[in-house]
Amino acid sequence: MTAVATYSGIVKKGKIRSLAATELPEGSQVIVLPVAQWDESALVDPLIARRKANGWLVSYVGSVIAQQPQLMQENGRLRWRFAAFLATMGHPLRGPVGFVDVDAYSGEVLTKENDAEELIVNATDIATSLPTAIS
Repeated sequence: MTAVATYSGIVKKGKIRSLAATELPEGSQVIVLPVAQWDESALVDPLIARRKANGWLVSYVGSVIAQQPQLMQENGRLRWRFAAFLATMGHPLRGPVGFVDVDAYSGEVLTKENDAEELIVNATDIATSLPTAIS
């Protein structure tokens, strides 16, 4: 699983200046998400958002779990996007089979029930390609 942390900063003269002392490991991947303004203290923790995404997946898709959170802005709305992977006993996670979005402020799952069908089809395609276990 990829660890995700958010840091606030301000762009001054084309450079990002962190609001707090921030040290990142050399070679870290950094995603810059320009927004007019956001209240970082009000963001839903990515672990809580992942639980929401997994609850939705269990309810509507089945043996698929959410991994790899990414904080995104789409149509002016901040969201946590999780890649969904097929989870089958005796096999590593496979996929992604699709994505689940969770509102970064409210924790509401933004992915709709009718989107579940596409994830089910993708997961089924992967599941049928897996070798069967011999007892």
